[in-house]
Amino acid sequence: MKKYILLGVPLIFYGQSLLIYFSNVHQFLLIILQVLLNIAIITGCMIFLLKRTRLQNVFDWIIGICFSVYFCILYHNTVEFLFIFDYVHFTLNNLRSTIHFSVNLIPIKGILDVLHNNPSPLFQIAGNAFMLTPFAFALLYFKWAKKNKQAIWFSFLCTVGIELVQFLQSILSSMFEIGMGRSTDIDDVILNTFGAVVGVGCYYLWVKIKQLVNQKIKNSGVTF
Repeated sequence: MKKYILLGVPLIFYGQSLLIYFSNVHQFLLIILQVLLNIAIITGCMIFLLKRTRLQNVFDWIIGICFSVYFCILYHNTVEFLFIFDYVHFTLNNLRSTIHFSVNLIPIKGILDVLHNNPSPLFQIAGNAFMLTPFAFALLYFKWAKKNKQAIWFSFLCTVGIELVQFLQSILSSMFEIGMGRSTDIDDVILNTFGAVVGVGCYYLWVKIKQLVNQKIKNSGVTF
């Protein structure tokens, strides 16, 4: 049961902002509710994963803590719900333009747009390329996925799910004018899946290193 201590990570991650918002509950009530919803979603996902997780040594705990922090950051940067309700107005006038400008289903087009228009294109592309690398590594490390193909498949489903949620957020934002939406790009799926392949490679590199170290210290009776 000690592993469920990691459920405190989302509370720590969002704790500072909650303290600020609670200083004026009347003004920030809707934002507080959204933050609590985000904490509930992250906590639910972590409970699902922790049920299938065994933390047997210090290194397992280190990886578990790092993954919990990473998972909060991943959620925050991709699908976090945080709409501004200062002026809610239902309209369909912007729906077509929102879909046109925020959705890209043409492979490589999004990458080319970033290269031409973004002042730090390599940073953004690299960020998307390696965004799910720790996720794929953790899938194999904690045995959430039994095979490398399964880890890549789960990562692919994860990135598709992220893009679908971002699409829905953009639609809601456009229809009710409750803040800026997010973009949905097939290139993000491609880059994220590539990052998952890298994560699988990192795991097998870790296994090889672990085997070499254990072989050198096996006479001492200590395992790494």
